Amino acid sequence: MRIYLLSGLLALTSSVYAEVTYNVIGFPDSKTNTFAVEINKKLYPLETTEKTFPLWSAKIPEASSSSGYRYLQLNDKGGVVLREKFLRAFKNRKLTATANEFFNRQVTVADVPAIKQVYPSTLPPEGSVAFDNNQIGTIHLTPDPAEFKKMIDNPQKPTDPTVDVKAIKAGFKFINAGNVYDAVEPVKIKVSGHGSRKFEKLSLRIKFDGDDTFYNRPIIKLRSQVFDPTMIRERLYIDLVNSVAVPTYQGSYVRVFVNGKPHGFYLMVEDIEPPFLSTRIHHGRITKEKEMGSLYQMGSHITGLEATMAWNGSKTADYHPEIYENKVLGQNTKEEPMAQFIDFMKVLRDYDPTKPDAIEFWNSHLDLDGFLRSMALEFLTGHWDAYWWKGNNYFMYFNVETKVWQFIPTDFDVTFSDGGRADVDVDYKQFAASRLRRKGKDHPLITKLIYKNKDIAARFEFILKSIANAVFTDKVLEPRITAFKELIKEDVAWDYSIDRSAQPGKNYGWTISDFFTSIDKPVKKTGYSINFGIRQWINKRAGALPK
Repeated sequence: MRIYLLSGLLALTSSVYAEVTYNVIGFPDSKTNTFAVEINKKLYPLETTEKTFPLWSAKIPEASSSSGYRYLQLNDKGGVVLREKFLRAFKNRKLTATANEFFNRQVTVADVPAIKQVYPSTLPPEGSVAFDNNQIGTIHLTPDPAEFKKMIDNPQKPTDPTVDVKAIKAGFKFINAGNVYDAVEPVKIKVSGHGSRKFEKLSLRIKFDGDDTFYNRPIIKLRSQVFDPTMIRERLYIDLVNSVAVPTYQGSYVRVFVNGKPHGFYLMVEDIEPPFLSTRIHHGRITKEKEMGSLYQMGSHITGLEATMAWNGSKTADYHPEIYENKVLGQNTKEEPMAQFIDFMKVLRDYDPTKPDAIEFWNSHLDLDGFLRSMALEFLTGHWDAYWWKGNNYFMYFNVETKVWQFIPTDFDVTFSDGGRADVDVDYKQFAASRLRRKGKDHPLITKLIYKNKDIAARFEFILKSIANAVFTDKVLEPRITAFKELIKEDVAWDYSIDRSAQPGKNYGWTISDFFTSIDKPVKKTGYSINFGIRQWINKRAGALPK
């Protein structure tokens, strides 16, 4: 891979009068258009090359970092096509280069307030070059246009699960305020997700070639956020998971262009793969996949089936491979990749919740507190597309260092009342209770541990109250919600302006008005509803909890 750090961002000078470098990310409306910077009413052309596009730059010898400036798009005759309406300024007048700023976006780097830790974290810091919550990155993909169109015109998985859809290749470049990542080898792109495949705006999976990883991530996903008009719910949920010291993927916002054309605003997340296990769980102590424990991805996207964790037989063949998917073999054989997890489900099946010493027993099999913290968040946020409510969207990992199973939650877009489910707005003892009574749909880690064992139930209630009192309040979360709103509002409006009508699939028709409304109030569209705004839900749920 090629990674570039703008040394000018770090270079300081004692004088404000020096050669200044200006950098803007820009996608011109036509191939002959260019960009320029205006300083003291004088225009200076910016340049790009095939290697550096879409980053345009110029060193201006007579410029001063004390002068305001703005960027413009010019036509081939030098006429102004679009001039930024706002004036930019250096916050630090000793800098000799701008950050990589995006054309016609006023905010480059924000100051998004952090959420405090409820529990001391043993996880690595969430921040990284790729997943910086204070800015929006830009991704430029350059696939073959015909191949890309064919892919997005045919997003559904084949009905035969043994048929693998071939990925298409593309060039990949990522740019944020201080970094440029340019993949040396083409990446491989596929449509990602399950329910989101039914929409015009699709989620994408990007796999990097061999050792050419994206900041040590071999795979990233671009999540479309089509269910959430604010595009904030999932990002906020990740913050809460980090706050309670449970491992999950990290995410940050990116604007995506394909072959120079607008494609959309996405939440970029890492995939749950061996590098994630090495970094987020083993702290680099274990790096080789063959030394790691068993990893399983759970889902409920096959009609009538859920990843309940109910024992259904002693053989791998007794479990649908798309509901319980082995991702890392661990101590299993290729012939029986489910063997170790089947043993865990058998322990769960045979467990008598009326017996004493439940906490001690389960601590020897499961990261119990981590699981209970995850369930507390599912309840607090009304997360109906997860384990408790639906048997969906989670991983189970056997930690070879602690010798217990770890619950890893994922996919958080339909939270904070997203989806209009009436039966999430209830006490936790009734949360999904009617669903769990359905034949074959019991989720025994909920019913046996939280509902039927008094010691674990008491522990869960303590954890629930601790999280709610510490962070699940409007006072704590509102500053971060507002900061995200200000950071992304221009790009959300841009996303909603993109015409995707030529692509198959649904479109709820979200507008920028819905973006602002759904932060505080309900939003309803044909075929979809959100019963509460984000802050409205937080206040309602927090207010209903015993103190």
